[in-house]
Amino acid sequence: MKKLFIFFILLFASSLMADFVDIKADHFYANDIQKKAFFEGNAVIKQGNNEIRASKVTVFFNDRKKALKYEAYGNVTFDLTENGIHYKGEAQKITYAPTSSKYNFIGNVILIDLTNNRTIKAETVSLNLKTGLADIKGKVKKPVHFRFEIEDRK
Repeated sequence: MKKLFIFFILLFASSLMADFVDIKADHFYANDIQKKAFFEGNAVIKQGNNEIRASKVTVFFNDRKKALKYEAYGNVTFDLTENGIHYKGEAQKITYAPTSSKYNFIGNVILIDLTNNRTIKAETVSLNLKTGLADIKGKVKKPVHFRFEIEDRK
């Protein structure tokens, strides 16, 4: 019984730790009135195994000091695992809204789905992880490029 209790305590503690976000950068400043925190120079956001790297990161908070949105700008790279799918790639900007589980990748997006062996190149990619919907847009002279593997016909 004691081992079972310890197991549940450890399981509960690990689920709480998944909610922590760790941000590092060369410079940090905040504006309490605007409810924003700014991280500049080699900014790295980590939550669990997920990681976003950028030149700048801005975090927007609500009145209870909970993060509403993250914006990452400049030389953005990412390594994310969501709902069992492992994504890697790059963009000029990423916004992430944790309460709605929405990611927006903006500007020269390369999104590689390592789990399903798919690559998307586009101007913008919006992913809603709660609904599973994706909206992918290109430009007039630079259409969306979607590359995927098909099963062999036998």
